[in-house]
Amino acid sequence: MENLKKEDRFIKDMMRHSAFKMPFEDFEDRMMDKIYEEKQQKTSVQKSTRIAWVFFFLGLFFGLLITSLTSTMDYQLIGIPLKKLAYLLQIGIALVLLFQLDWLLNLTLRKKD
Repeated sequence: MENLKKEDRFIKDMMRHSAFKMPFEDFEDRMMDKIYEEKQQKTSVQKSTRIAWVFFFLGLFFGLLITSLTSTMDYQLIGIPLKKLAYLLQIGIALVLLFQLDWLLNLTLRKKD
């Protein structure tokens, strides 16, 4: 019986000395707050990505609409046929849409990693 009490005291002393002391008392609270903020930010990025896809397809639709309208017009603007300007407009719209598509695909695939 006396031997068990000594062992219990020895174990209690060992446990007291092995307790890990945190460098800051609010360390755990700060870490939990940081984890919560990162989760909120991830949710916000997912919502923004969905909205970006919607606006990308709206831009694609309006770009195709403007391109088709300008290619059928036979007017002149400052002495330049509108068909020549339509080619520049079509190239510009295509480049913007390709860059936006690349950016959105990278953003969408990166968030899954």
